[in-house]
Amino acid sequence: MKSLLSHSRIIVALIAVALTVLVACDGTTEQTTSAVSPIPVATAVPTAVLPTRAVGDLLVVATDAPLPPFTDFDIFGNVTGFDNAVIERIAAQSDLDYEFVVTPSEGVLDNIATGSARDFDAVMSALVIPDTPPPGIAFTEPYLEVGQVLMVLVDKKDINGAADIQPGMTVGVLTDSAGQDAAAALGIAGSDLFDAYERPSQLIQALIDEVVDVVIVDSYIADYFVRSFPEQVRIAGGEGRASWLDYRAYGIAVAADNTGLLDKLNTSLGTLREKGVLDELAVAWLTPEANPAAAVNPGESRVGTPGTELYIGVAGQFTDMDPASLTTDFIAWEIKTNTMSGLYRFNPDNELEPLLASAMPAVSEDKLEYTIPLRTGLRFPDGSEFTADDVKWSLNRAAGLGNFLVNSYLKDSNGDNFADGDAVQVIDPFTVKIILKEPTGYFPAILATPPFFPISSDCYSDAGDPGSTCGAIGPYTIASWDPNNRMRLRANPDWPGDPKPAFENITIRFFGDTDSMKRSLTEFRSVDLAWTGLPFTDYVQLTSLDENGDGQPDYTGWQGTNTFKSYLIFEQSTKPWDSERVRQAAALAIDHDALAALFGGARLPLLSPVPDTVPGHVATFPARDLDAARALLRVDGYTETTKLPITLWYLNDGRYSAIEEQYAAAIKAQLEETNVFQVELASTDWSEFRLQISQCGFPMYLIGWPSPGQPVSYLDASSWTDFFVTGTDRVFCSNYKSTAMDKLVAEARAEVEEGPRLELYGRIQTLWAKELPTLPLTQEPRRAVSLPTIGGVRVDALGIMHYEWLTKETGE
Repeated sequence: MKSLLSHSRIIVALIAVALTVLVACDGTTEQTTSAVSPIPVATAVPTAVLPTRAVGDLLVVATDAPLPPFTDFDIFGNVTGFDNAVIERIAAQSDLDYEFVVTPSEGVLDNIATGSARDFDAVMSALVIPDTPPPGIAFTEPYLEVGQVLMVLVDKKDINGAADIQPGMTVGVLTDSAGQDAAAALGIAGSDLFDAYERPSQLIQALIDEVVDVVIVDSYIADYFVRSFPEQVRIAGGEGRASWLDYRAYGIAVAADNTGLLDKLNTSLGTLREKGVLDELAVAWLTPEANPAAAVNPGESRVGTPGTELYIGVAGQFTDMDPASLTTDFIAWEIKTNTMSGLYRFNPDNELEPLLASAMPAVSEDKLEYTIPLRTGLRFPDGSEFTADDVKWSLNRAAGLGNFLVNSYLKDSNGDNFADGDAVQVIDPFTVKIILKEPTGYFPAILATPPFFPISSDCYSDAGDPGSTCGAIGPYTIASWDPNNRMRLRANPDWPGDPKPAFENITIRFFGDTDSMKRSLTEFRSVDLAWTGLPFTDYVQLTSLDENGDGQPDYTGWQGTNTFKSYLIFEQSTKPWDSERVRQAAALAIDHDALAALFGGARLPLLSPVPDTVPGHVATFPARDLDAARALLRVDGYTETTKLPITLWYLNDGRYSAIEEQYAAAIKAQLEETNVFQVELASTDWSEFRLQISQCGFPMYLIGWPSPGQPVSYLDASSWTDFFVTGTDRVFCSNYKSTAMDKLVAEARAEVEEGPRLELYGRIQTLWAKELPTLPLTQEPRRAVSLPTIGGVRVDALGIMHYEWLTKETGE
């Protein structure tokens, strides 16, 4: 096939006036700015005899120019525009060379008519195909068919034709377009409810943003945007031409007796139409902007979600996929847990089981060395094989990047707070040894957290790699990721865990605010499940809705594990909190149920330092007993007449709740019901609060754990206790000291067997209720709301949802 661009030529034929535009039958000049203003076909009239041109592979096409966007000139005088683009594709299909001849219209059709001497093979100049062609002229099948159509939002069911446009509806059109003419014909253009836009993208954006109710636009523009945004907009009034308010077809004129050329052109046009090339060219050349869909923010899907896919909404941002990252919020750890795996994992019943490891570890006699056999035959998403070398490289990398969890547990001979290079050792390709700095019986649980997930050295860089989409060996791989919008996951056929993912694809939507996430669930149903960040008030409202009155809630509520606790800390090196009896009296004065009730069901009472849903929890705190509280206070010399003045500090910036002042006031009231405690409330913001408690500046304060939006570091009861009984002279200062507690914590940490370790945790919680390193008050679970078709929502004790368990009823 010949090169189209190198062989296409322009011949400017000065038959009357060079570079004139074709004129209509009445002789007026036709000015065109869009595809909706055709050049009328001139009636064929006798012309002077012209020399006959030899027939060959060169297609000579008469046109006029400039007539944008159909024809125009580039800076070199070559014909450009929509017509040229179509002829270029036709020539490629037909193995023809071509050239344009720019000529005025008079006599052009007669020149090519049957029986005439011909200077041209065809005429192409925005010619509308007439109902009856001139004598001796035939037209090809249309290379452009245009009608005006109505576009509406895809979920707007009350507009299916022009008759449905009601008073008060706003109609949008393009400025100076056939759509504007169509609106005028419908009696709309003169009203106040008529908006004209310069660009198609602006027009469609106005429709999506509900600035206008309906749009009237060229059919090819409508088709383009419906293909681009099928979940947002549709054409009203039926399929194909049934929806058109009017109709025009543009064709190429040839001699009626030149059936060979006519067939060749029609064959090529048919192929181009079938491949969608003509539609692409129409959008590219006949719209006044390049790539108009890129300028549109489509917003939410308005057709729900596909039955075979799942969409999860979270309120918040996610910017770091590196498992070695210091980022430990719920969103980050959950996505990593579902796109990577550890040597061990917790199932939704909070039972630890091997995953990338083939068995539980063999522990040395000194309880410092963990030898772990690995599964064979596993591969990372990049295709590389998973071996012991990957475990060593991943943990050494995380340690070198300063991950606190890795460096807290692995051997550190020189005490520089970085794990030794030989703390992880490769025994053979599928056996690894990990050496700890001190005995830690729950270490396999640590191996189930993201910082310990093995990753591929062929895919991740040695340095921090927050933007990586490599993932690792998880139930899902990362198909795409836009940190400001969504992450799309694809089921991993090589994941060794059970169950296998129920969905081929899961999309996680990131919302900037909770209202948008709620609207996506309820109004658009463009997410199946609203999760992280969902306010409790929305949870209550949605799970109580029954709009159709069938007795079933319209949405399903899911309550996960308790992942936050609120408590009091006493600075025990200062009076009166250096007295165990005074601390016990304060605990006996607290009504946990009443405090939880302040939150309207969002929180639950907590009678242990360990939340109820964490394995090993034991409720050890006694019920409220004001008489017992007074008796203890009397021993220390405090009575109804000899009051005990104390100050309770709390946060006033909404960090933990919107009712923290009311919460603190309720604690004050309960303590003062002893008629002994005399409580003054004081508050500040987090920056000052954090500074003061790190310096032991507040003798009594109300605080929460862990930080909002974060899980605890690992799934074990000790993650809720050890922090508060070690290093107590800093961070959350209490200056609590107890030889008995230190002994129990050390024994529990060193205990490898789960049963004896849980028994020790029970003893720790019992001693906690006596010595009160902290006074637990309330706890709060994570909650989700889903469409009623969603099932299998399973959340482990870290607060992490496991996507492989999720299901959806499709109604099939």
